[in-house]
Amino acid sequence: MSKTSQIIIAIVGVIILSLAGGYFGAGMRGGGGGAGGSENGAWIEKIKEQGELRVGIASAPPMTGEQEDGTMGGPNVLPLQNLAKELGVKFTPVAAEWSKMVSGLQADRFDVAAYLDATSERSLAIQFTDPVYTYEGVWIVKADSGLKSHDDIKNSGKPIAVASGTSYERRVQGLGFDIVNAEAIPQSITAMEAGRAVAAFGDLPTLADAAQKNEQLKIVRPDPVIFLSDSNYGVNPDIDARSLQVINIAIQNAKNDGSFEQALKDAGVISPDDLGDLEMK
Repeated sequence: MSKTSQIIIAIVGVIILSLAGGYFGAGMRGGGGGAGGSENGAWIEKIKEQGELRVGIASAPPMTGEQEDGTMGGPNVLPLQNLAKELGVKFTPVAAEWSKMVSGLQADRFDVAAYLDATSERSLAIQFTDPVYTYEGVWIVKADSGLKSHDDIKNSGKPIAVASGTSYERRVQGLGFDIVNAEAIPQSITAMEAGRAVAAFGDLPTLADAAQKNEQLKIVRPDPVIFLSDSNYGVNPDIDARSLQVINIAIQNAKNDGSFEQALKDAGVISPDDLGDLEMK
């Protein structure tokens, strides 16, 4: 074989290898051909097939909690209620605990977890939608406690109460407090009222709602703010991109048309600047 022939054969071999590599590489990137494309929208199709959108809801009134009809609900889930209507399926609230929201998603007890903050730890197990609401973490104390600031609470040297499984539980632990754990936010307030803790920490909407209902309770806003968080919806880690986009659009639409803001007002959700006499003076 001539040297020229050897060169030609070598060039042809390189071309064949390049083509083969490109083919298999494309197959691997594409997830085996068209499989990835056919799965786009699979989560939405699952919801349609089962005929209901199951939403895990833990107690954090007025944003989420037991409604007059005995079911769980609240303004936070309005975008999901709208989505269920658009999909032509039933909106099914599922009572849940904060400490079991992630495991509930993983066990397929519900399809979406409401009012759930996106944290690094949770994001390792599930996915999150765009933010639905942003809230500030505050203290609630007895009106006659004399505790007017975060430093007053810290310097008291007494335990504080916090709901287990909440995103701010770790934050207050990191501040060096002795913790009294509660099953839910209302129970943390009860622990404080019973004298088991000097204060309870939680999201502003929930604690302001408690102070509205009981004039013996007051809000203490840390200055500067020690916890600020976006509240999202938690979803299955395997949700496809198209279905996640559909949920995000439902969230944005509820904000854009004013229905979400109206739902917050109807539920009596209070902003930090409107605390008035609810704040400890």
